[in-house]
Amino acid sequence: MRPFKLFTSALAVLLLGSLGGCALFSSGPDFATLEGEVELTTPPPANATLEVSLIDLGTGRETVAITRQPTQGGWPQRFSLVYDASSIDPQRRYALEASLRIDGKLRYLDTEPLPVLTQGGPSRDIRLELSPSNE
Repeated sequence: MRPFKLFTSALAVLLLGSLGGCALFSSGPDFATLEGEVELTTPPPANATLEVSLIDLGTGRETVAITRQPTQGGWPQRFSLVYDASSIDPQRRYALEASLRIDGKLRYLDTEPLPVLTQGGPSRDIRLELSPSNE
């Protein structure tokens, strides 16, 4: 009986070790960052929130990544948007959209999404301009 117990213990250790090793080889997100500046002609009050979204321009304009940050300091305002690069299909079109909310109300937005990442779109040194919202 003793050799059987030793065998099952060894087998359990091997199985657990191999399962733990699987985590080393599993593929997870491949994080990348889009960075740039957002310009605004008139700096907003301090209680503003800048939102920048990476969208898939295909069917449904799906949001791929989003960042929200309080505005601080002067303008233009810098942003960093982290996204999963492995989810980007080079055959699809992607764009950035930006907006500015003051006290939760939409006050500024870009007039048109800016193509990025694929099909010749930039992936760094991005500049977005916001215009007053009609809301």
